[in-house]
Amino acid sequence: MREDHAKSLHAAFHSAASDPEEFAGLRRRLLDSPLMRLVGLAGQSVGHSFRRVFAEEDGLSPGSAAVLSALAFGTGRGLDAGTPGRATHSELAKRCLITPATLTGIVSTLEKAGYVRRERDQADRRVVWLLLTETGHERAEQIGARFAAANEAITRDLDPELEESLRNFLITVIENNFAIVQEIPPVSDNDVHATDQPNRGNAQC
Repeated sequence: MREDHAKSLHAAFHSAASDPEEFAGLRRRLLDSPLMRLVGLAGQSVGHSFRRVFAEEDGLSPGSAAVLSALAFGTGRGLDAGTPGRATHSELAKRCLITPATLTGIVSTLEKAGYVRRERDQADRRVVWLLLTETGHERAEQIGARFAAANEAITRDLDPELEESLRNFLITVIENNFAIVQEIPPVSDNDVHATDQPNRGNAQC
């Protein structure tokens, strides 16, 4: 659903690009939108652009390209960082915000392509490391260059002061949202079942 929204947003801007009046109207609608809606739209739009960068990698799915980059640069979709070029299966899955089962198929694809190899830990034979090969490093550098170009295009009108303000704002949003999530008690199975039962007593507002 988020991808559909991002595509719709891109289509709207693409359609308005050749018509100054339509483009101005689209911008006015964005200016009138709630702030957090703009944050969500920006995230969807930028994510769509970066997924297109991944999709341009011949022979690799966007997911495979993302995992290869995460392994190569020690980064991922979340905030956890790791050692560039090596990771355990569970560590890499956590950094990429996917399940270990999903990662298994992706790693197999990368291994067959010669980008990744597996190696057992010398001290603990139960641990298997995923290691980036030289070919994998070269491919990851190509992906990284495309990402850098896309990032430069997206942020080209941001001066250092505006970028710092934007960075601080987004960090504050993330921190505030995390605080809200921490304050909300988890919903137990009993609570869910209780709401499914018809009300036989007090009237509800």
